[in-house]
Amino acid sequence: MTSLYRKYLFKKKLKQRLDERVYNKSDYDASYAPTKKVLGWVAIRMTHNISEKTTMLWDMFYWFEMMNLFLVGPSELVSMLTTAYEAKTFRDSIKVFRTMPCFGCVVLSMFKSIKMVVHRPVYENLANELREMWPEGEVSEEEHQIISAALKQLNFIVKGYYWCNNALLISFLSPPYFITLARYFGYDSPMGLHFLYWLPFDPYQSVYYEITLVLQTWHALVVIWFNVAWDMLFCLFLCHITTQFDLLARRVQRLFYVQVDNQLVSSYPMASISKEFIQTEGERVNSYGAQYWEARHQKEITEIVLRHHSLIRLTGDVENMFSLALLINFMNSSIIICFCGFCCVLIEKWNEVAYKSFLVTALSQTWLLCWYGQKLIDSSQRLADALYGCGWYNSSKRARSAVLIMLHRAQKGIYVTTHGFSVISLASYSTIIKTAWSYFTLLLNFFKEKSVN
Repeated sequence: MTSLYRKYLFKKKLKQRLDERVYNKSDYDASYAPTKKVLGWVAIRMTHNISEKTTMLWDMFYWFEMMNLFLVGPSELVSMLTTAYEAKTFRDSIKVFRTMPCFGCVVLSMFKSIKMVVHRPVYENLANELREMWPEGEVSEEEHQIISAALKQLNFIVKGYYWCNNALLISFLSPPYFITLARYFGYDSPMGLHFLYWLPFDPYQSVYYEITLVLQTWHALVVIWFNVAWDMLFCLFLCHITTQFDLLARRVQRLFYVQVDNQLVSSYPMASISKEFIQTEGERVNSYGAQYWEARHQKEITEIVLRHHSLIRLTGDVENMFSLALLINFMNSSIIICFCGFCCVLIEKWNEVAYKSFLVTALSQTWLLCWYGQKLIDSSQRLADALYGCGWYNSSKRARSAVLIMLHRAQKGIYVTTHGFSVISLASYSTIIKTAWSYFTLLLNFFKEKSVN
């Protein structure tokens, strides 16, 4: 009860600070709390200050989880091949389609988690550098709107995605337990397991069945939490990088003062920025000489260039750490969406929700990754637009040259790719949906032909 009260007070103080346009590092740290909680469930430490002994225990438990998944993957693969080989008709082989999405998730979770563990220093450096960039103290109204909107979106999306996957776990894992409970009370219900493992013994024997069911439940939890933690980290990094790009664009807009006259009328956006510039700078706008403004512009441009280079480098780190997994993820998503849709239409009953939840989760996960990829593209483009419209023509030759060089680099755009094959954006999402739909219609037509024959 005390911990809940403290949590309530912390959230209340955080809301008050956000309303007062005051920020500190704790606001940034709070955005990582749900992700670190999920990582802790699967024994992956990230920015944890713990002893070497505790670290060793975490690593031992993680590799114990991986050893289990290394056994689960081949077991499911053998089960699929055996089912396909023994099937006499196409309808008999449909069980393979039920296993394939699960097998894809197992392989993907293993790849994602190993990447996080092996390259942990890179992930921690990303989190720490973005933390150093986080604004502290009171910020302007527009900066407050940028930061608060980003945090609210992130909080809503991360929590929504977290509970969406928990709903998937509940809907997928609960039916065998209800059946087991019904059998305990005397009802004649057929035994069922979550997954079709190939096992050297009969898993439906007494005791063996209960042990296998518990182990499969644990495997499912580990697989889902591995995937969720990786996805949430990707969204976190891109959220904070895009926020920094937007703050940098805002800073660029206020770099130069342009007097409102017949050429710059008061209705133009640059005029409102110049008006705000006068309000903040006061008499210094006209009283200070050209030498002061040139030195000030040079200092600010240097800081902006360094920040821009840092954000480009951090985006490169995200590309290196996530791009190959994104390629595998999107290929797997097309297959999962196709086969889950097939299972929902032809296999699963109308009152069963396991594969329907699987389908909704796959669609939302893919959209989430693509949406943050699109936000990164848009925020980098807004920086290029800010550089072009910042009133650079009213500055010294040296400042104009620096802005021109920055503009040339900013116009190239910043983005994350699927290991160089495609850019992560909403266009990628539409391509994945079209591909999955093509696979689905092809499979459905093939099934109809075999059913008629």
